[in-house]
Amino acid sequence: MNYNQIGILLGICAIALFGLTLKKVDNPYIKGLWKGSLLVFTIYAALLIFIEIRWQFISDYANTYDLNNNGFVDLNEYTDEAMEAMNKRTYGANIRLYAPVTMAIISSIIGLAYVLSDWAVIWLKNKK
Repeated sequence: MNYNQIGILLGICAIALFGLTLKKVDNPYIKGLWKGSLLVFTIYAALLIFIEIRWQFISDYANTYDLNNNGFVDLNEYTDEAMEAMNKRTYGANIRLYAPVTMAIISSIIGLAYVLSDWAVIWLKNKK
Protein backbone atom coordinates (compact mmCIF):
# COMPACT_ATOMS: atom_id res chain seq x y z
CA MET A 1 0.00 0.00 0.00
CA ASN A 2 1.51 3.34 -1.01
CA TYR A 3 1.16 6.72 0.66
CA ASN A 4 -1.59 7.89 -1.71
CA GLN A 5 -3.75 4.89 -0.90
CA ILE A 6 -3.21 5.42 2.83
CA GLY A 7 -4.16 9.09 2.42
CA ILE A 8 -7.29 8.16 0.47
CA LEU A 9 -8.34 5.73 3.21
CA LEU A 10 -7.64 8.34 5.88
CA GLY A 11 -9.69 10.90 3.97
CA ILE A 12 -12.65 8.55 3.49
CA CYS A 13 -12.65 7.51 7.17
CA ALA A 14 -12.49 11.15 8.29
CA ILE A 15 -15.31 12.10 5.90
CA ALA A 16 -17.44 9.34 7.40
CA LEU A 17 -16.60 10.40 10.97
CA PHE A 18 -17.25 14.11 10.44
CA GLY A 19 -20.27 13.50 8.22
CA LEU A 20 -22.00 11.18 10.69
CA THR A 21 -21.36 13.33 13.76
CA LEU A 22 -22.16 16.74 12.18
CA LYS A 23 -25.83 16.67 13.23
CA LYS A 24 -24.91 16.08 16.88
CA VAL A 25 -22.94 19.34 17.18
CA ASP A 26 -24.98 22.30 18.50
CA ASN A 27 -22.44 25.10 18.94
CA PRO A 28 -22.32 27.10 15.67
CA TYR A 29 -18.57 27.75 15.95
CA ILE A 30 -17.77 24.08 16.47
CA LYS A 31 -20.23 23.19 13.71
CA GLY A 32 -18.29 25.54 11.39
CA LEU A 33 -15.07 23.81 12.41
CA TRP A 34 -16.72 20.44 11.71
CA LYS A 35 -17.87 21.58 8.26
CA GLY A 36 -14.37 22.91 7.56
CA SER A 37 -12.86 19.58 8.56
CA LEU A 38 -15.32 17.78 6.32
CA LEU A 39 -14.31 20.10 3.45
CA VAL A 40 -10.59 19.56 4.10
CA PHE A 41 -10.80 15.78 4.04
CA THR A 42 -13.14 15.75 1.05
CA ILE A 43 -10.75 17.90 -1.00
CA TYR A 44 -7.78 15.86 0.26
CA ALA A 45 -9.31 12.52 -0.72
CA ALA A 46 -10.59 13.83 -4.07
CA LEU A 47 -7.20 15.23 -5.07
CA LEU A 48 -5.37 12.06 -4.06
CA ILE A 49 -7.86 9.95 -6.02
CA PHE A 50 -7.26 12.20 -9.05
CA ILE A 51 -3.48 11.81 -8.69
CA GLU A 52 -3.76 8.04 -8.32
CA ILE A 53 -5.96 7.73 -11.43
CA ARG A 54 -3.62 10.00 -13.42
CA TRP A 55 -0.62 7.93 -12.30
CA GLN A 56 -2.35 4.76 -13.45
CA PHE A 57 -2.95 6.24 -16.92
CA ILE A 58 0.68 7.40 -17.18
CA SER A 59 1.93 3.99 -16.07
CA ASP A 60 -0.32 2.14 -18.51
CA TYR A 61 0.78 4.43 -21.33
CA ALA A 62 4.45 3.82 -20.55
CA ASN A 63 3.85 0.06 -20.43
CA THR A 64 2.52 0.08 -24.01
CA TYR A 65 6.08 0.69 -25.22
CA ASP A 66 7.41 -2.36 -23.39
CA LEU A 67 6.84 -4.89 -26.14
CA ASN A 68 8.31 -7.98 -24.43
CA ASN A 69 6.73 -7.15 -21.02
CA ASN A 70 9.94 -7.29 -19.01
CA GLY A 71 9.33 -3.93 -17.28
CA PHE A 72 12.01 -2.04 -19.20
CA VAL A 73 12.34 -0.40 -22.58
CA ASP A 74 15.16 -2.35 -24.20
CA LEU A 75 17.35 -1.15 -27.05
CA ASN A 76 15.16 -2.84 -29.64
CA GLU A 77 12.09 -1.06 -28.19
CA TYR A 78 13.81 2.32 -27.90
CA THR A 79 12.04 5.24 -29.59
CA ASP A 80 11.68 8.91 -28.73
CA GLU A 81 8.05 8.38 -27.73
CA ALA A 82 9.00 5.47 -25.47
CA MET A 83 11.66 7.51 -23.72
CA GLU A 84 9.24 10.41 -23.28
CA ALA A 85 6.65 8.06 -21.75
CA MET A 86 9.25 6.54 -19.42
CA ASN A 87 10.45 10.01 -18.39
CA LYS A 88 6.86 10.98 -17.57
CA ARG A 89 6.53 7.84 -15.51
CA THR A 90 9.76 8.54 -13.64
CA TYR A 91 8.90 12.19 -13.08
CA GLY A 92 5.37 11.20 -12.01
CA ALA A 93 6.77 8.82 -9.41
CA ASN A 94 8.55 11.70 -7.69
CA ILE A 95 5.41 13.82 -7.74
CA ARG A 96 3.35 10.90 -6.49
CA LEU A 97 5.68 10.51 -3.54
CA TYR A 98 5.12 14.08 -2.32
CA ALA A 99 1.43 14.25 -3.23
CA PRO A 100 -0.05 13.39 0.21
CA VAL A 101 1.89 16.16 1.95
CA THR A 102 1.26 18.71 -0.79
CA MET A 103 -2.46 17.94 -0.97
CA ALA A 104 -2.73 18.10 2.83
CA ILE A 105 -1.24 21.60 2.80
CA ILE A 106 -3.46 22.79 -0.07
CA SER A 107 -6.67 21.36 1.39
CA SER A 108 -5.80 22.70 4.87
CA ILE A 109 -5.36 26.22 3.51
CA ILE A 110 -8.72 26.03 1.73
CA GLY A 111 -10.39 24.57 4.84
CA LEU A 112 -8.87 27.22 7.11
CA ALA A 113 -10.13 29.98 4.82
CA TYR A 114 -13.60 28.41 4.91
CA VAL A 115 -13.63 28.10 8.72
CA LEU A 116 -12.44 31.68 9.23
CA SER A 117 -15.05 33.05 6.83
CA ASP A 118 -17.77 30.91 8.43
CA TRP A 119 -16.82 32.14 11.90
CA ALA A 120 -16.84 35.73 10.65
CA VAL A 121 -20.35 35.28 9.26
CA ILE A 122 -21.55 33.70 12.52
CA TRP A 123 -19.98 36.52 14.53
CA LEU A 124 -21.60 39.16 12.33
CA LYS A 125 -25.01 37.47 12.62
CA ASN A 126 -24.69 37.27 16.41
CA LYS A 127 -23.57 40.90 16.56
CA LYS A 128 -26.85 42.12 15.05
